[in-house]
Amino acid sequence: MAREANPGQVVGGKYRLTSSLGSGGFGRVWKARDEHLQVDVAIKELWLPPAQTAAEHTERVVRAAREARNAAKLRDHPNIVTVYEVVTEDDRPWIVMQLVDGCSLEQYLDQHGPLPADRAVRLARALLAALSAAHRTGIVHRDVKPANVMITSDWSVLLTDFGIARHEQDTVMTATGLFIGSPEYAAPERIRGQDGLPASDLFSLGVTLFQAIEGLSPFRRDSFMGSLTAVLLDEPPHLKRAGRPLDRLISELLHKDPADRPVLTEALAILDSPMVDRERQVDNSQQQAAVHWHNEASTVRAGRHRVDVAAARPSRVPLDVLADQQEAARRKSRRRKTVQVLVGGLLLAAGLGVPVAVRMWH
Repeated sequence: MAREANPGQVVGGKYRLTSSLGSGGFGRVWKARDEHLQVDVAIKELWLPPAQTAAEHTERVVRAAREARNAAKLRDHPNIVTVYEVVTEDDRPWIVMQLVDGCSLEQYLDQHGPLPADRAVRLARALLAALSAAHRTGIVHRDVKPANVMITSDWSVLLTDFGIARHEQDTVMTATGLFIGSPEYAAPERIRGQDGLPASDLFSLGVTLFQAIEGLSPFRRDSFMGSLTAVLLDEPPHLKRAGRPLDRLISELLHKDPADRPVLTEALAILDSPMVDRERQVDNSQQQAAVHWHNEASTVRAGRHRVDVAAARPSRVPLDVLADQQEAARRKSRRRKTVQVLVGGLLLAAGLGVPVAVRMWH
């Protein structure tokens, strides 16, 4: 049995633990001193349950190596925490990484409350940039959430914890039916067993941004299964604090169907062009009706009668309002069909007594 780590312990022959920075379900992050280079680092201690099998131990070690490998591909990105190496101590893997002078987004929100809109947009832009870099190299994070977003003292934003990230060439290491992740931030398709999609990271980003701007997690419920069901079936609450373009971006990211979510370039375009949207293009006839009327009152003669065109013409409707009305109708139709299918599936699973295996990852 591995001994419990304590301040003062030296890991990997050179990293002296100084203080604990926080812990979760599978490990603890320490502040440590690299005694060779005389610099401070963060080091992630992975906890291996004493009752594990040899196969489980191997899987945990492989996952740690995979996290380091995946993160190392992204070490030069300004919005991703750098991983330096993996060392083994007491038959456990330890991940050595950049020490961030700051706190997690989760801690920041607990201490300061919801973000103002301008900072939320800054957060969105940084995380979109980080995910874009990861996806370009074939890496899907799979656990985007406030606890895995670091905010520095000068308000730089960094994405961290690629512990359950998957590269397109990685071998699937978990048992069939085993869900790893945080349920309230997981995309519906991940809960249904369709894993490894870049679009799933974007749904998780949408939940994270919603919580950042509104101060609450839209799909958090009193139980694990309640949160899973909310992600699958419930629409998020109405956004109250997010103005354009953030409200539009979050709404797009939270589509239940991954095919309806914007890709990364489209998401960035929404931030840059609040009046433009990939699915909300009004057809030419509507544009002409809404835009090309003259502001001045015009009149035409029809025989002996004068017609006041200004009084008779349709009211001028902004394009984004027309687009929102169309999108609301589409989402209502899609949700009705989706709920019918999902409820039937859940009832069937409950009737057959299908076991569900889940694992919380903090």
